[in-house]
Amino acid sequence: MSSDQWSLLAALCGAVLVAGLLLVVRGVTRVPVAADRPPSRWVVRWQAAQAALPDAWARRYRFIVIAAALAAVGTWLYWARPVHGLLAGVAVLGLPWIWNPAGTSGRQIVRLEALAEWMQQLAGVHESGGTLDSAITASATRAPQVIRPQVRLLAARLRVGANPSMAYRQFADAFADGAVDNAVMLFLTHAKDHGPGLSRALQSMASLTEQEAISLRSLDAKRSQVRTGTRWVSIISLAIAVYILTNPSWGQIYRTASGQLVMLVLGLMFAGALVGMRKLAQSKPAPRLLAPLPSAAAAGDGAPRALGAAAKPAKQKAKGALL
Repeated sequence: MSSDQWSLLAALCGAVLVAGLLLVVRGVTRVPVAADRPPSRWVVRWQAAQAALPDAWARRYRFIVIAAALAAVGTWLYWARPVHGLLAGVAVLGLPWIWNPAGTSGRQIVRLEALAEWMQQLAGVHESGGTLDSAITASATRAPQVIRPQVRLLAARLRVGANPSMAYRQFADAFADGAVDNAVMLFLTHAKDHGPGLSRALQSMASLTEQEAISLRSLDAKRSQVRTGTRWVSIISLAIAVYILTNPSWGQIYRTASGQLVMLVLGLMFAGALVGMRKLAQSKPAPRLLAPLPSAAAAGDGAPRALGAAAKPAKQKAKGALL
């Protein structure tokens, strides 16, 4: 390697060393985070982007991150240009989203179908004489697999004596989907009024949810051509870009300082175009009907807190009687 490449390697090793030391210091001196502090906007976006990937890609994403780091370092050292390495790493990181332009539509459809099936189960148990809470508890082990963890958590909260209204709201926040909010609003209304006709209402809502899933599946089939076009346009464009940059006669201009800047701007424009094409191929979830709970309340409304809140007025009454 040339002296410039050795200098770049030394600078990279130094940066990695400093980053490692900073992570060690942060791990040792962990600053407590306020319970009611909302998550960062970038963290929310990153979680939403990962949730849009199919499960197979999401489970293996750590290996994609390692491959992106190796691609960035290798390209940087080979071409001795930082923007080359940066764009190579970003291209590898974005490969799952390029190959899967809209992974959320399938999940929405499966979730709607699971929600409709679960409400049919609740309607059957409630029609046989059980309460809504007992129906939810009984369905925890046989709810559809897609929503079973959330249903189990809801049933556990109800079993330990949590406030039903709070438990229902936490269940809705776990999905952040307007379709789930519809069901939760029905739960909240029944918990407040205890009126008759819950079984019929659950069956009607299950039918409407199933029809929504059918409509979304039809729309998703029509958008499949857009997704296929987005995928192959992106891959072909990346292949052309790699050919231009590796061709000595065409890529020489991008190895100067001004060429590196132009290359960075073109890379950002290309990434923005891919994001725009991805949004065209996506199906947005139904807008929420319930406002999210504050972080402190969403963290948990377990039995100790509920029992403590119920015991406080009793203690005050006893104290007043003694006085």
